[in-house]
Order: sequence, then C-alpha cells, then structure tokens
Amino acid sequence: MDSTTLAAFATATTVALATQSDMSGYMWLLILGFIIAFVLAFSVGANDVANSFGTAVGSGVVTLRQACILATVFETVGSVLLGAKVSETIRNGIIDVQMYNGSEHVLMAGSVSAMFGSAVWQLSASFLKLPISGTHCIVGATIGFSMVARGHQGVRWMELLRIVASWFLSPILSGIMSAILFYFVRRFILNKEDPVPSGLRALPIFYAITMGVNLFSILFTGAPLLGLDRVPWWGTLCISVGCALLTALIVWFVRPLSYHPQRLWIYKDLLHKLHKAKVGECIGDSDTEERPIRRNNSYTSYTMAIYGIQGDPKYKDVVDGNLQRRSRVESCSSYTSSVTTGSVAQEDVTQVVAVETMKEPTEEEDELELDQPAVFLLFRFLQVLTACFGSFAHGGNDVSNAIGPLVALWLLYESGSVASNSPTPIWLLLYGAVGICTGLWVWGRRVIQTLGKDLTPITPSSGFSIELASALTVVLASNIGLPVSTTHCKVGSVVAVGWLRSRKSVDWHLFRNIFIAWFVTVPISGLISAAIMALFIYIIL
Repeated sequence: MDSTTLAAFATATTVALATQSDMSGYMWLLILGFIIAFVLAFSVGANDVANSFGTAVGSGVVTLRQACILATVFETVGSVLLGAKVSETIRNGIIDVQMYNGSEHVLMAGSVSAMFGSAVWQLSASFLKLPISGTHCIVGATIGFSMVARGHQGVRWMELLRIVASWFLSPILSGIMSAILFYFVRRFILNKEDPVPSGLRALPIFYAITMGVNLFSILFTGAPLLGLDRVPWWGTLCISVGCALLTALIVWFVRPLSYHPQRLWIYKDLLHKLHKAKVGECIGDSDTEERPIRRNNSYTSYTMAIYGIQGDPKYKDVVDGNLQRRSRVESCSSYTSSVTTGSVAQEDVTQVVAVETMKEPTEEEDELELDQPAVFLLFRFLQVLTACFGSFAHGGNDVSNAIGPLVALWLLYESGSVASNSPTPIWLLLYGAVGICTGLWVWGRRVIQTLGKDLTPITPSSGFSIELASALTVVLASNIGLPVSTTHCKVGSVVAVGWLRSRKSVDWHLFRNIFIAWFVTVPISGLISAAIMALFIYIIL
C-alpha cells in the first residue's frame, strides 16, 4: 500500500513538473499579457472611473484634481477588498475552462486576445467621450476568442443570459431607486420655503443610511485580508446598524455647525474667482485654456445662477444681429442671476421677455429646478461621501474587468492546469488598481465631462440621490458576485433624476449615442478578440 502511494505521488509530481516545463516555453505570452492588462486597466480608468466622481465634479462640489485624488484612494482599497470575488465570476463563469485541459497555451492566448479586444474598444469609446461598460467589453471579448478556439460549445450560454439580464436590470433598478430618493428629497426639503431646517433634520438619516448600507456590504463580502470572512452575518448586521446609529448621533449634534450663512459669501467669492480664471484650470482641458466661462453652458449657467455671477457680456446669444432663442435653462439662469444680485438690468429683462414672447402659448412649463445656496452647503459633503463609496464599489466590481483574464493567465502559467483553485493574488489586484488610477489621471476628464455635465445639469441634491442609489446597486451586485455594469447604473440614475427634475434638461441625442454604444460594445470587442485569437491559432502558435 505504501509503495503504491509513493508511486502515485511520484507519477503526479513528474506530470506536474513536465506540465510546468511546457508552460515555461510560453513566458512570452505571460509578459505580453501583463503589458496588455495594464493598457486594459488604463482604459477602464479612463472610462469607467468617471462613473464614480462625474456627478460630483459636474455639480461643483469637488474639482477634477480632488476627484482624482479621492478616486485613487478608494478605487485601490475597493479593488483589494472586494475585487477578488467578482474576478472569480469573470475568470470562470463565462466559458468552460475544462475544455482547454491539455491545451493550456490556447487558453493563455485567449486571455491575451480578450484583454486586447476589450482595451481597444474602451480606448476608442473614451476618445469619443462615450461611457461604456467595461464588463460588456471583457465578456464580449471572452466569448469572441472562445468561439474561435472551441466553437459555441465552449460558452456557458445560461450564465451569459444571466449576466445580460443584469445589464438591463441594473440601469432600470438604479434609475428607479434614484428617482424615488430624489422625489422624497425634493418634496420634503427642496420644495420647502426654507429648506434649511428640513435639510438639517434629514442629514442624520441620510448619513446613517449611507454609512450602514456600505459598511454592511464591506463586512458581508468577507474580505480575507482583514479577517472579515470569519464574522457571521448577524454580527455583520449588528456592527453595521450600530455604526449607522453612531453616525446619526454624531451628525445630529454637529449639524448646527455645518451651516453658517456667512459661508455663502465665501463660496460666492471663490466661484467668482473661478469664473475669472481659465477654464483649463477647472477641468484640465488645454483646448479651452484661453476661453472664459460662457453663459450658454448649462452647468455654468446653473452655478452662476445660484451665486449671482454675471456672465461675460461679449458672449450674447446674437446671430446676425438678431436675438436667438435660449433654452429654458438659460433664460431661467439669466433671470435668477439678475435677481440674486439685486440689480435687474434692462437688457436682461428685455431678453427674458423676448424669450417668453417667442414661446408657443401651448408649450408646457417645465423649468429646471435649482438648489439654493443653503441646500448646496447641506448636500455638498454628503455627495462627496456617497461618491467615495461609489468609487469603493467601482474598485471592487470593475477591477475584475481588467485583471480577470490576467489572473487566469498567471494561474495557468504558475500551475500548468486549467483546474487551479488558487485565490486571486493581492498583488495582481494592486497592479490593476495602479493601471486604473493612471488612466483616470491621464484621460478620465473626457468621460467625466459627458456624465457630469453634458448629459444633464447636476446639483448637489440630485447628485446625492444619483450616487447613493447607484452605489447601493453596484455594491449589492459585488456581494453576490454578479458583474453588473457600473456605467449602466450611473447613466440610468443620471437620466432618471434629470428627467424627474425637467424633461427638457436631458440631452436625449447624447443618451441615444450612449445607448447605441452599449449595444455595439459586446459584438465589437468580441470581433476584435476573435481576430487576434485567429492570428494566434493559425499563424503564431
């Protein structure tokens, strides 16, 4: 019996060593995979990370530089604590890896092809300023190389259908949750004659919900790095509820200190300085460094209207000497700006009257609601907090899109078997986080502008509703290992809340382009991946 056991062990060791020796000949695939994985992580940071802080930058509560700093911290922490669980779904859930048993080098080439196809399309979408789903890209690319290598038998279609269903459910559910939350905020706070008392009373509830939900998600995930996997569910629930109540008590006692009318003038002076400064210093766009902020920008009009800042007089909406009709957002902003400063100029009154005269009598009144300066202060830090939690959730969910194929590639090379059950190495998650943060700093401003400014004007109160509801959707998805699209959640929330504020405030043409980009993401990334895989199989390997 002992000799048989020793013989079996020796045979297994010999086979393992032989397999490892075979994999050593494909080190070039591993090196190539690490390079492409960094490019893929860069593209994820340039496109998907805009989902986290796009609305915060758009509402003006943080600058682009501040958003990049906060996102760097929370994306990294979230990727390490939550990313390993979703990486398992991306790595093993889409295709049947057992079909590559004995031809591990083919699966290695497939992982490289998938990362290449996903990276190319995400970089292209970032150039076009279109927020797309990194999950869509990697799933489509994985199916593309599998169809070339093993045909349709290699794809787990039921798993794919489950993921596709989540793609459509995530924006709908996130949009509904955001709309409901903003409806209550508007009814019980914004619509009050004096919103400050109601807002101060609601702050402890908002902070408690934000802290409790996100803390429960972190603990329930059971990050082994912190030993949280040993905490039972009831212990997780008690800790989360206790921290939420403690947060509510702290906010309840310090909330009178968070509102001072004197601060309004401070923010007004600060924003006036930004108005006089160059646009490039605000959004980091070198193409606009020499242009002052224009009145006909919807985001600028909203901000100027709140703080009573007059626009540059040389930018009047005049074409060939005739007054051009402004949008409802613009005319409302001009009038509010004049009223706030207490000096209604005759020229502005004439413009507003002209706009109202040119309106059709049957046109429905649908003005965009604006936050008062006091409301801006109340929701300012709350939106930053929800954006940080959203960034944390994004790091846990979308780092898998960049690192999932690389994890498979690394484990294939290390173990020489497709049946490896080794956990995702932490250093690989950190490698992906570095690439994501690099992409955010270098190119993230393009999609941030689309999501935070161009799609619809964002206010701190609406941004808070968008951030909290979409973060809740994404974090819950990360906990159950479902790779939903953070892009779909955030865009769905932005459109839903924007439509609830004003049906005319949403740029439906831009939303149409984004919607089209969503549907072509899977086939385009799949075709690119299939082409690279065909090159590997028929020419290189």
